Amino acid sequence: MKEYSVEDVKHITRPRLGEDIPLVLYRILRVIGMRNILGETSGATLYMMGKQVGAMVGAKDLAEFEAKIKELKVGIPEVQIINEDQLVVKLYECITCAGFTYTGEMFCDMESGIIAGLLEGVYGKKARSTQTKSWSVGYSYCEFEVILY
Repeated sequence: MKEYSVEDVKHITRPRLGEDIPLVLYRILRVIGMRNILGETSGATLYMMGKQVGAMVGAKDLAEFEAKIKELKVGIPEVQIINEDQLVVKLYECITCAGFTYTGEMFCDMESGIIAGLLEGVYGKKARSTQTKSWSVGYSYCEFEVILY
C-alpha cells in the first residue's frame, strides 16, 4: 500500500465547495463510524493516528504548536507547563466533542495523539498524552496531561 505525505493530500481542487467540511460529517465519521468499525480498539488506533498526524505536521516551539492546533481547527489550546517533563493542555472548542451532551465517557483520543505528536517535535522527547476532562463528562473544554520522557 502506498504511503502518502502531507504534501500529497494538501492539494485540494474544490472551486465551489472549498476546503471545509461540515463538522457533523466529521463527527459521524470519527465518533460513530470509527467506533463502530474498530470497536474497543478505536481509542488506541485514533491516538496513534493522531500522534502520526502531529509528527507529520510538526512544530518547533510552543507558539508553533498552538498555531498548528488552531490552523487545523482541532481547537484552541492553552498550555500550562508544570515542570520540564509535564504539561497540561486545555483545548477549547474541541473538534470532536465541543457541545456534546453528557455521555460519561471521554473519547478525544485523536486530539490527544495530535497533541503528543506535535509536542514530541517541540521538545525532542517522547510524549504521552492522557485526556482528563471533556465536554462529554461535564466540562466546557477538554484537558490533556502530557508526560515527556
